[in-house]
Amino acid sequence: MDLIAGLITLGFILILGFIGNYIFNKTQIPSIIWLLLFGLIIGSFFKVQEFQNLYPSLLDDVSGFIGAIAIIIILFDGGINTDIYQLFKDAPRGLLLTITSFSFSFIATLLIVTGLEFFGVIDLNGHGYILGAVLGAIIGGTSSPIVIPLVNRLRNIHDNTKMVSSIESILTDPICIVIVFAIYYMVFIEGELNILSGVGNLVKTFSVGIVLGGILGLIWLFIMNKFRREQFAYVITLAIIFLVYSFTAVIVGTNEGGQGAGAIACLMFGLVLGNGKKILKMINYQHEGFEMVRTFFFVYLGMIVTFRSLNFIIIGIIILMVLLIVRYLAIYISTYKGSFSIDDKQVLTVMMPRGLAAAILAISFTPLMLGAGTSSAPGYNLAVEMQGIFMDVAFVVILGTAIITTIGVFVICHYETKKTKESEKE
Repeated sequence: MDLIAGLITLGFILILGFIGNYIFNKTQIPSIIWLLLFGLIIGSFFKVQEFQNLYPSLLDDVSGFIGAIAIIIILFDGGINTDIYQLFKDAPRGLLLTITSFSFSFIATLLIVTGLEFFGVIDLNGHGYILGAVLGAIIGGTSSPIVIPLVNRLRNIHDNTKMVSSIESILTDPICIVIVFAIYYMVFIEGELNILSGVGNLVKTFSVGIVLGGILGLIWLFIMNKFRREQFAYVITLAIIFLVYSFTAVIVGTNEGGQGAGAIACLMFGLVLGNGKKILKMINYQHEGFEMVRTFFFVYLGMIVTFRSLNFIIIGIIILMVLLIVRYLAIYISTYKGSFSIDDKQVLTVMMPRGLAAAILAISFTPLMLGAGTSSAPGYNLAVEMQGIFMDVAFVVILGTAIITTIGVFVICHYETKKTKESEKE
């Protein structure tokens, strides 16, 4: 009976993902909203929290395995969609927005969490500044599957604005993942937050990922050129990505930051393929696997969110409001003295939806950092009611930013329609 219930739930999740994307294409309402709410309903109906309390390691293992797959796909996706020449020659504003927006979001979240612990609102056993930094990295980036389709549908904004917004959304997911891995490595693998030692070892570890990812990417470019007429090139490329991640992690050592190095290798592998445009066309890159993973994680996040503490909901709302403010500041700085109209700036301001990377990182790093951790890298083992801070706050921020983006785009589209009708009358 449990197997049947599980298969029925999985079927409904995948169907909802399809329906959510269909609604998104028709109404511009992100599917994230439906998936998260559906997850909440499933979690309440099937009492997932009770199952999680009975078998915590099982769900941690499942989410950890699928989370690793999702991280690999996200980084590869970010790599192949990044045109290095275009990034540095044609759209430096996009890079500037990426840096300012992520930095402001990261710092704001860090200060909020640290301040709340300082004033006794939450008890994080003196680790508020570290966990605030991790949470800041988790929710610091925007979601390209939402941003890119939305900006491309808006008619009265400049192409440069669309490019800037798209570049930001493509780059921030890999940045979020790398920063979280970096903090985890320095604090939990090294054993202390020694900036000089930690950064030095981090550079060594990640350098291995950069070199291996680049070399293996070049080798795979050569191989794909030889077998360009073969079918299922995308499937075999996906298999190679998993092997690249695993090979790099083993070389570095799984207890020595190997997962972070593997993630960097996947990003570099994607960058090499992404800038070999002819090869990229040959492998006929597809997003179906990405969409399945994306659908699963949003529903799963909704299912396991507990809201054990009302404080986390309030903290999520506070962070959400602050993110909107710092978003405005980031847009002001990155568009300063540029050829951006008021409409362009308004569009860039509301394009702040958090997405899959935030969900994956919140789920994957909760047991590693807030729980018992692993035998080689023990976590902080916080009180049970405090272990929901990553997932609960991420849920509020993901849902809230999706709603802000939806309302913002609706208002902008309504204004565009009104302005078009007025110009036609004239």
